[in-house]
Amino acid sequence: MSSSETLRVDAAVQPAVPDDTVLRSYMAEPFRSRMFPALERWFYPAPRPEHRLDAEPRAGANPGSDPELLIRHVLDDGGADLAVLVPQTRGLLPDIDLASEVCAATNRWLAEQWLEHPGAAGRLLGTIRVNPQDPGEAVREIERWANHPQMVQVAVTMQSHAPYGQRRFHPIWDAAQQHGLPVAILNDQANATELKPTYAGYPSHFVEYAAQVPLNYIYHLLSLLVEGVFDRFEDLVVVFGDGGLDFAVPLLWRFDKDWRPSRIDLPWIETRPMKRLGTNLRFCLSGFEGPPSAELTRRWLDIEHGGASLMWSSNYPSVRPPDPAELAELPDELRDAVLGGTAAELYGLKAPAAAPTGGS
Repeated sequence: MSSSETLRVDAAVQPAVPDDTVLRSYMAEPFRSRMFPALERWFYPAPRPEHRLDAEPRAGANPGSDPELLIRHVLDDGGADLAVLVPQTRGLLPDIDLASEVCAATNRWLAEQWLEHPGAAGRLLGTIRVNPQDPGEAVREIERWANHPQMVQVAVTMQSHAPYGQRRFHPIWDAAQQHGLPVAILNDQANATELKPTYAGYPSHFVEYAAQVPLNYIYHLLSLLVEGVFDRFEDLVVVFGDGGLDFAVPLLWRFDKDWRPSRIDLPWIETRPMKRLGTNLRFCLSGFEGPPSAELTRRWLDIEHGGASLMWSSNYPSVRPPDPAELAELPDELRDAVLGGTAAELYGLKAPAAAPTGGS
């Protein structure tokens, strides 16, 4: 356990295959022999390294691909008691069957190479990756893995050909709710058939891309609310894995104001949208969000119980994770909720019986 004796959970860790030959070994033919994009971003590459240099196990291997390194960096030295693994897939592949096979292979690889790793001692938890463009196969993949004791959520890519509130996606949300699994939505890098990063078109530089691309979650958030997904699936929880709580609060203020006079057009929305924070919505903490001081952070998180919506995450092997020390001046109850309590409640987690003491 961490020094505060409160369970600490890293809610978003991104393990990777060393190279695509490993992923292909878990794929069936003819997909094993097909071409698909690598994990590296080729669209708006960062001007400096995006990943920890010590997370690359060998030259040419993807950062975050060594379970023993990840366990040491995130758990033993990083201070987390448990880590939720959210491997990336390949975004919007034009061949829907290939995209679904990539997700299925990713799940098999994750379960075998990571969740069963002897050094994990039950401290690594998994995410079921599904292809939202193929709802039928996505539901079958959820059914395939939902009873695995270490699979704690479902994940879809933020890139989509339609916002996620639309009814074509309802079977996925229904299956997740039936199994008590939250659904994470997160950016799958810049691969495959990418849409324009902004409605205004293509920015010129990485810093523009990096600042704006997480805003795309807003379109999914509003769609989920307006289409009544949380009214239809009352127990469904959606986790936005790339941050965004700092954007969500003023957005929901605006939506609350506009929703009231529009209720005649949206009779199925019975709950004030802002009330979804802490009930149906969660956000992983991003290193780029929030106010610059502890006092402002406390006031920000107090708004509509924002602290109950935020979960700390390192985004390992990211080189720029949020710093837990920045939360040191928050009230104990609020800090403990962000560092692990909110995630532990969401995923139904308890400290592993043999978990070693993590670093502070």
